Amino acid sequence: MSKLVLDGAVLWLGDGRTQRGHVVVADGRIESVGTGRYSGDLAAIDLAGTALSPGMIDLMLLGGFDMSIVHDDAIEIARRYLRLGVTSVQFTGGMLPSQTIEKLASRMRQVAGHRDADAAHVWGVYMEGPFMDPDFVGGGLRIHAQAPTTTNVQRIVDLFGEVMMMMNISPGTEGDVEAVHRLRDAGKVVSMAHSNAPAGRVKACLDAGTTVLGHCWDNNSGLLGDSGVQQPTIEHVALTDDRVEFIHLICDGTHVHSVMVELVRRCRGVEAICLVTDANQKSGTPDGEFIRDSGDVFYKRDGVCRKKRDNGLAGSATFLPDDFRNFVRFTGVRPHEAIRTVTSNPARSLGIDDRVGLIAPGLLADLIAWDDRLRVRRIWLGGREIKPVSDLAEVQADPVKLA
Repeated sequence: MSKLVLDGAVLWLGDGRTQRGHVVVADGRIESVGTGRYSGDLAAIDLAGTALSPGMIDLMLLGGFDMSIVHDDAIEIARRYLRLGVTSVQFTGGMLPSQTIEKLASRMRQVAGHRDADAAHVWGVYMEGPFMDPDFVGGGLRIHAQAPTTTNVQRIVDLFGEVMMMMNISPGTEGDVEAVHRLRDAGKVVSMAHSNAPAGRVKACLDAGTTVLGHCWDNNSGLLGDSGVQQPTIEHVALTDDRVEFIHLICDGTHVHSVMVELVRRCRGVEAICLVTDANQKSGTPDGEFIRDSGDVFYKRDGVCRKKRDNGLAGSATFLPDDFRNFVRFTGVRPHEAIRTVTSNPARSLGIDDRVGLIAPGLLADLIAWDDRLRVRRIWLGGREIKPVSDLAEVQADPVKLA
């Protein structure tokens, strides 16, 4: 049995708790977690001056490093992302033509559940499209939007099978409530996004089993009633209804204003927030123009991508460590509490918290060490150390107290 001891760090356990202590790893899993310095017979790695946390989990990854999960090697994307401290990913399919969805399903069936020794774990797929309100498709094309009819939903379920863990059903689309019931019966997590539906329709989807609000505050213009008074949107419902168990936030500094990030925290607490990236293929690349499959011209600048023709947002281009640094900066939440937004919360949202997301005995030894500027300095995947890359950061943080 191979053993490893990580000693002397401040432990951010992943659920908001912190302690100074040590972690013993045996055969790729956490064997024990102790307080204070390690006093046993094993050689220990001294991590004094750092904080040790679970590896980060990105629930919404479309690509990166000039690669797309549709056209390129998804495992290579996961391999490079691991070197930033992201040890688990859920790949995401957006607004795609039917033939491309079929291609993506075939590719994802090959990679989901993949356990490469030097790549982030691929837990499955989140299908954000095609069941969106066509008037709120973000960077997608409305011609690819489909109504979530019984036939259309079952086709997606059959194509992806067990590798699809989560699907978006936009409230207000034809057949939305029935689709939520069908997906819940199939064991899928159901999210809601890309919708401008009134509160009553949103609540009907919650009654049916929707539990996640996808990238909060995006693609929803707000509603005006007959008297001209603003009406509650999908976000307002999520901030006041605990049946929305998890709220996704893109924290790149552009998609969601810092005030709106803080509003979510104050309404629902850190325990309901999952930071997601919505990272596309231009994440981790230099700024500049590029062309997507549709032929439309886009450009990347300041950590986001935009359509050149109208300057509309078309996906984020930052990675999860940047989003985490932003969240701490925007909210003032202490890092050991904020860490749950990228570790235990996303793990709980997918039902994989018995395997990852915490520093706790029995879980995979997917661990990362942070310095006081919230930069990832060391990485372990299943107890095996991975060489980190720290020069892709688009967001710099001031020094923080690790304890």
